[in-house]
Amino acid sequence: MSDKPRNYYCNYKFRFLKIDLSSDTVYNCHAATPHNIDCESNNSLFNDDINVAERTMMLNNGRNVSCEQNCWVAEDKGAESPRIWQGGEVKTHTDIFTTPEKIDLTISKDCNLMCTYCCKEFSSTWFNDIKKNGEYTYSNASIDLINRNSITSRELNISKVKQNEIKSNENYQYVMTEVIKISHSLDKLIISGGEPFVNNGLFEILDNIKMSLSSKIIIYTGLGVSMHRFKRYVDKIKKINGNVTIRISAENIHDNLEFNRSGLKWADFDGKINYLKEHNVHFDFNTTLSNLSIFGFSDFYKLFGNYDIRTTLVYTPSMMAIYVLDQESKNRIVDDAKELPTDIQRMIVSSIHPTPTNAQRIQIKEFLLEFTKRNPKLSLGIFPSSFLKWIGI
Repeated sequence: MSDKPRNYYCNYKFRFLKIDLSSDTVYNCHAATPHNIDCESNNSLFNDDINVAERTMMLNNGRNVSCEQNCWVAEDKGAESPRIWQGGEVKTHTDIFTTPEKIDLTISKDCNLMCTYCCKEFSSTWFNDIKKNGEYTYSNASIDLINRNSITSRELNISKVKQNEIKSNENYQYVMTEVIKISHSLDKLIISGGEPFVNNGLFEILDNIKMSLSSKIIIYTGLGVSMHRFKRYVDKIKKINGNVTIRISAENIHDNLEFNRSGLKWADFDGKINYLKEHNVHFDFNTTLSNLSIFGFSDFYKLFGNYDIRTTLVYTPSMMAIYVLDQESKNRIVDDAKELPTDIQRMIVSSIHPTPTNAQRIQIKEFLLEFTKRNPKLSLGIFPSSFLKWIGI
């Protein structure tokens, strides 16, 4: 083992802020744990007490606790964390007070899909399912996994607030004032959800935020809306004066897509992609690879590899980490990865080798049995028999 001191710096803490308007929380990195918005702070939203304290810790090479769940734990296992594959370890800032270059604005958690790796925090469909059918139960569940599947009274109250009522919230007004104030200096504005295409206030937000023409606006979508609404929103996006990209969340095709993005049909997905092509609308992809969505990813890449594809890995919940697989499946995936670009291949190969715990193996079995029970049209037959045998199905 090397005696070289470990580097705990990440420039994302200095350059990026994710703001969740539906839960009144901020993330100083998309992979960090969130904290509540403090509109009473003497500092700005971007330099609140927590952000300043965490940047100070990083400049002193401290192991920041908000980075534990997605970065430090992965790096402890020798896997590539979000910090590594985003180049976060490169020291770019030394001042604890900064203005973000990139803002990810989560405008609501309203979403028609129930993606396997998602949760109540970012999907109203997930939230409503847990509210109606109860919590998922797991053996030896961590606090994070328990919290992921339980609904607090605060979340229940927030869920009752309608889209048009959110705008009158004090924190909403504070956040939008802060974002508008620095929007002209942003390199990138990301609009995410939930599903932005189901939000009636999307274009009001875009009209109020004044960015330079050289800046980039990225609007995420899982394409989980009706074709009529999709066409109407795309036509409005085409009229925006600026550099706009529609970023499609997907990593599978056919039955694998319908399983991992439950609520979405492949024929509908394919039809919307074709509409974007026919109307010369710029789009790219964000792929999220878990131990469930990694199956069939090479087929997705063969079909869409000529487009820009941004690839991320699931680390939370840990039962869906890419390495929670049987060895036969791992060998097959590593072999399939040989046809992928070098950077994606390296990411997969370096992250798939850790040995899963018995608890992770049992938990993914418990998840799949409950998920398919609640979504009876989905079939576990899309997964290799060796994987199903390994988890005990």
